[in-house]
Amino acid sequence: MHASDHQLLALWGLTSTSWFVLWSVLATLTVLLVALMRTRWSTARPWRKCAVLSLWVHVLLAFAATTVRMVAGAPELGSEASIRVWVVPTSTELEQPLEEEPEDKIVPAWELADDPPLVAPEVEPLEAPAVEPLESPELELLETEPQDAPTPSKPEPTSAPSEEVQAEEASAPAPETASDPLETALEEATSPAAPGAVSPTHPEPTVPETYSDRFSEDRSALVEESGGSAQTERAVQAALGWLARSQSENGGWDASKFGAGEERVVLGNNRQHSGSHADNGVSGLALLAFLGSGHTHLRGPYTSEVTRGLEYLRQTQRADGSLHGDAQLFARMYCHSMATFAVCEACALTGDKRLAPMARSAVRYTLSMQHPSDGGWRYRRGDTGDTSQLGWQLMTLKSALLADIDIPQKTWTRVERFLRRVQRGSSGGLAAYRPEGAPSRTMTAEAMFCRQLLPGGDASNPNRAVFGEATASIMKELPGSERKNLYYWYYASLALHQNRHQSAEAAEAWQRWNQALTTVLLTTQQDDGSWNSDTVWGGYGGRVYTTALSALCLEVYYRYNPGEASSEVAGREGWQSVRK
Repeated sequence: MHASDHQLLALWGLTSTSWFVLWSVLATLTVLLVALMRTRWSTARPWRKCAVLSLWVHVLLAFAATTVRMVAGAPELGSEASIRVWVVPTSTELEQPLEEEPEDKIVPAWELADDPPLVAPEVEPLEAPAVEPLESPELELLETEPQDAPTPSKPEPTSAPSEEVQAEEASAPAPETASDPLETALEEATSPAAPGAVSPTHPEPTVPETYSDRFSEDRSALVEESGGSAQTERAVQAALGWLARSQSENGGWDASKFGAGEERVVLGNNRQHSGSHADNGVSGLALLAFLGSGHTHLRGPYTSEVTRGLEYLRQTQRADGSLHGDAQLFARMYCHSMATFAVCEACALTGDKRLAPMARSAVRYTLSMQHPSDGGWRYRRGDTGDTSQLGWQLMTLKSALLADIDIPQKTWTRVERFLRRVQRGSSGGLAAYRPEGAPSRTMTAEAMFCRQLLPGGDASNPNRAVFGEATASIMKELPGSERKNLYYWYYASLALHQNRHQSAEAAEAWQRWNQALTTVLLTTQQDDGSWNSDTVWGGYGGRVYTTALSALCLEVYYRYNPGEASSEVAGREGWQSVRK
């Protein structure tokens, strides 16, 4: 190194060893950045990757300009004096810090607003029915006593207060109102309420006919007539008790805490432990289990759990309306649809307008993710669809309609187009996972239920042959303990129950299916009310997934009113108004 080199290095206060160390650090950072691009940031948008790499290359070039030795002439001769170039920032540039590259994430809605983080825009916090306060005023929020089956506590009858007591109460200062709206909602939600109680400020709404069986005064007789029993009802209540005890303090359900994300390479595909961050998805399923049994945030003994669950989803909704939370790629749209499904169903069941902004925003995101020509949904915007995603999105849109949220006519046209593309079989009753694939029994069951949700699906004569072929395929694989596939059982139970009045063969098929289903579910339920995750897809969803889905299967007797969809919807332009 020349003397001039040492002089220049001295200006920076560094030695040749220091420069070597700095270059080593930069090289290490470069390798790490490339590794991140191929692993954690592999799903990032290309333009974001280019931006990050471009910025880093400019940093390297600027650093190289200060250290690279430049000579005029042949470097091996050393006849020319060394030329050292470096960048000296001006005083103005020194005063202005560099802008950081934005992270590859969607900014939550509350970060875009001026409100505190716990207040989402345009959505008021949920409130449970106004009831008598708890006896202990020091009871902390979100701390509940574990119980096998939560039951409401009824206040002890008391005598009328004396005039002196009334005077004292009148002169007592009014309690301070909680400044945090979320804490206010949760504090009210932790007060016990009698089954069926409705807040005076929220009168009991007119429940859509589709959901009317859930609140039937003679529901036990309805259950027995459809094939259920007192045993199936006790199993549902035990499952709801376990779900209530398993709820996290933030109001959601922790998927990984109960075994989600275990990679079992189902159907030969490695999904990279998908489901480990599917909290929003399993939270949506848990809420659907409560709602399916007639428990909402305004009525029933589980008002606290449902309120907190809906509030958790509200807090995790992003600026674009998505409700997938932190789910990974393969689970993202499943989580969004399950969470949106629960929000829309709660809105339709209660008529609570405070849920409407969250529901509409989530539905807009759902509509934006539908492929414009293919007609389906998959993992990302622009992906051609698959039948598995279609079922959850279609149930979500059905619930949105019942919540008075309009869906464009083109959406249903696209759905019908996709179902035609995956049709298989001599009568079109079988269905494939993707348009280019072979039929499968699970997709056949799901497509059968999807067709029932479309206008005129389960009443029009042309579909008798379609449903007959689908039913015949499903009956070849009844529920059993050897291969437990709750996903398949869920859709098949819905489809066969909806179709059971169409013919004597359909009624017999439902009886056989129901007998096999109830036998395996009642004999495999654990003493704590849950179901193990030793099912086909249970490794990805964990115990919350299997318990919620099992409960939903056993709620099939009253979850939907069979036949209402076709008679109510048929002939209406765009299926725009289903609410009675």
